[in-house]
Amino acid sequence: MEKLDKTIDFFEKWLIYICFALCLVTLSLGIVTRYVFMRPLSWPDELSTYLFIFMSFLGASASVRNNSELRVDALYEKFPQWRFGLDIFMHLVRLIAAVLFIVTGFQFVLVEWEFMNVSPNLEIPIPLVFAMLPLFGILLILRTIIRLQQLFRGE
Repeated sequence: MEKLDKTIDFFEKWLIYICFALCLVTLSLGIVTRYVFMRPLSWPDELSTYLFIFMSFLGASASVRNNSELRVDALYEKFPQWRFGLDIFMHLVRLIAAVLFIVTGFQFVLVEWEFMNVSPNLEIPIPLVFAMLPLFGILLILRTIIRLQQLFRGE
């Protein structure tokens, strides 16, 4: 399980770096063409939006690994003896959310596949864009299972 965790971590980090670099380059290109050459391009905005969404999903998955996801610690502070139970509950809720991402994301992909829509400027198949949802759900399930295993081992 540790090897899987390190492999996922490696790919997440590099994909986040690549997405960030591509966002930076495409947005800079869009700014230069718009304000320097007075010939705005439409595709950099669309590409950077898709890259940013993908990067956000990867970052959310990485935050589970580092136990740094956004949460309210009021119950942890009020009832410190319930910490283990609250952690289990939080992970179970995340698993349910991940399953919903997979199921609904897969349904979106199937619907879009049927219509075979493409994005307006880049003409990227929309099913490919919606495929980010089930992929994120799978990553979230893997990360949560790894965190649950670490929680039961006391790490």
